[in-house]
Amino acid sequence: MNLLMPLLLRDWYEFRKHLISNLLFWVLMPIILHIFLAIPLSRFISMDIRYLNWSSGGIWVTTAGMAAFLQSANRMRKIQFETQQIDALLKAPISNLDLLSINILRGMLYGIGQLITAILITSTLNHEYLGIGGIGIICFQMLTLILHFSVVGTFLGLLISNAMLLTNISFFLFIYVSMGLGNFIPLENYPSSYLAVIENIPTTAAFANIKSVIIHSPFNWAGFFFTLLGTIILFIITLITSHKVLRKL
Repeated sequence: MNLLMPLLLRDWYEFRKHLISNLLFWVLMPIILHIFLAIPLSRFISMDIRYLNWSSGGIWVTTAGMAAFLQSANRMRKIQFETQQIDALLKAPISNLDLLSINILRGMLYGIGQLITAILITSTLNHEYLGIGGIGIICFQMLTLILHFSVVGTFLGLLISNAMLLTNISFFLFIYVSMGLGNFIPLENYPSSYLAVIENIPTTAAFANIKSVIIHSPFNWAGFFFTLLGTIILFIITLITSHKVLRKL
């Protein structure tokens, strides 16, 4: 653990250095999605409950997930391709597992910060009250999703050296998560042929579980556990890949 402290301190100093920009990102992203996505869609989508309350779950998932993905992907890419950090790290007694774990943890911490901010903002904008039990279930589900996005970001950042390509992938991922997996448009509104495909994606069910807290409907625990299992498998693949693209530590 002592060997990892310098990495943790480095990330903490970097966070403090960019504190204002990080806080602005956390605050502005939920507001932008609420104003430019949730409010316009609320005029066209009719539901049994108030759409703006239902779409809050989509804002939480999209903002927290993308914050975790962007931080882990960009940091891993910079370590691997843009700076001399990797040379220093490879000379230190730090394993690939340590390096990847710190990077994933970094992404998760940013994602958790974004989640807390998004919940506070949407609850204020929508005059929504969530009980302690509901918030606990949401956080439990969201931690798994944030971990998933952080692992995906670390994996891609390890492989993609081109900053523009990674930016394009991030943009398409944002569109796919926000509009393609039922986070802002109820699944029943998608074409049946498309729905037959995305319903087999575990993260779709995991996203829907967040909405279940809001509308007090049953959970799809299979989607949750398969998402967690897929995340573990992807992390193992990332660890194996790191031995190929870095070096065996």
